[in-house]
Amino acid sequence: CDREGENIAFEVMDVCRGVKPTLRILRARFSALSHNDVTRALNALVAPNENESKAVDMRQELDLRLGASFTRFNTMLLQNRFRLPGANEDGRGAVVSYGPCQFPTLGFIVQRKWDQDAHVPERFWKIRLTHRPGAAADGSGGGGGGGRVRGG
Repeated sequence: CDREGENIAFEVMDVCRGVKPTLRILRARFSALSHNDVTRALNALVAPNENESKAVDMRQELDLRLGASFTRFNTMLLQNRFRLPGANEDGRGAVVSYGPCQFPTLGFIVQRKWDQDAHVPERFWKIRLTHRPGAAADGSGGGGGGGRVRGG
């Protein structure tokens, strides 16, 4: 499991305990959605880890402060030296944004777009089934039909 998931667990706990303060909350910790991993996690529930959640809160706070400070620094430094795209006549109005999460997030978006552009569709089978009410269950009388249809 990741720390972000732990932080989400504590946000949910706050809401639930706002309604019922004595509620006992346990968490299933898993990283894959396979039957074995989920079953194992459900059989070994644990209390959410407050320290991991607080670590996320601290990272979010640092990201915000660092991003705001560095954005202001970059913007003021560069708008006094260059005419930035989107700036008005006096050179103001454009912002040079910085955030520690922006570049990795942009990387995910670009990679996803490249994956979509490189996708080659494949033909596939789909099942089509029809049913007519009143048909014999043993198949002896015009019940319906079905079959595989080539798709794609």
